[in-house]
Amino acid sequence: MRRGKSNEKGVEPLERPEREVNFMPELPEVETIRQDLEKELPGFLIDSVQTTFLPMVKPTLTTVREGIVGKTIKDFKRKGKLLIVNFRNSTKHLLFHLKMTGRLLVRDEKHKQDPFTRVILKLSRNGKSRELRFTDVRKFGFVKVAGEEELKKILAAMGPEPLDDLNLEGFKKILQKSRRPVKVVLMDQGLISGVGNIYANEALFLAKIHPRTQSDKIAVEKVENLYFVLIKVLKEGIKYRGASDNTYRDAHGEKGHFQEHFKVYGRKGEKCLVCGEQIKRIELGQRGTFFCPRCQK
Repeated sequence: MRRGKSNEKGVEPLERPEREVNFMPELPEVETIRQDLEKELPGFLIDSVQTTFLPMVKPTLTTVREGIVGKTIKDFKRKGKLLIVNFRNSTKHLLFHLKMTGRLLVRDEKHKQDPFTRVILKLSRNGKSRELRFTDVRKFGFVKVAGEEELKKILAAMGPEPLDDLNLEGFKKILQKSRRPVKVVLMDQGLISGVGNIYANEALFLAKIHPRTQSDKIAVEKVENLYFVLIKVLKEGIKYRGASDNTYRDAHGEKGHFQEHFKVYGRKGEKCLVCGEQIKRIELGQRGTFFCPRCQK
């Protein structure tokens, strides 16, 4: 595994993948983190919020502190790739988006420094102390405090997600209304929440649909099959605790294992596991797209 260079003293560089892949945490990765946090942090009090990079704290550090310090964590929810922290007896919510390289790590106070830590929430409960550390190499992620109305607007701008409120009929309508390539449609967060590059590639392979296929030209039976295999790969991603072919880690800093089960993603030049044809890579929607030219005609 190659090592990336760092321009920040005192921290270790993160690992970089050998294969040509680059993705942000998607629904399964964020759901894995949510489940980890839900097991450990409800009931903890927010004692303080610290940051080394103010632009990642929205709208301002003062507003975030005023909104959540002194509040007790009720639970953790998720919509698509957005993680939502709810508090007891409060109309404020804390939102995390990991973007490309963000991590949310639960640590003891004495745990060694995590590279690229940008935000730290210090927590306590019954004499026990914890830290929720938000690390991010690229600084694209954010933590944001939002009230009830603002949260409703944010969620309303996001499409339904396959594991929650997107049914088969709704999925059909989304694809039938677009002339864009089907892979681009699957990754449009305003239409379908949570699906990114990995799971779009994998689902299209299983459905035997070329990623460039015009969305509204796909036969009804293939659309139905795509819907169900998309649900399948997302559930498999959660089962294997996400994909760590890049910087993703769970809330304890451990790798997921879904990358060990990729059928097409990141496998350029390798043999198709079904037919033996060489896996190809193209650019689609500014993202690396992998497919089998024989299975996905």
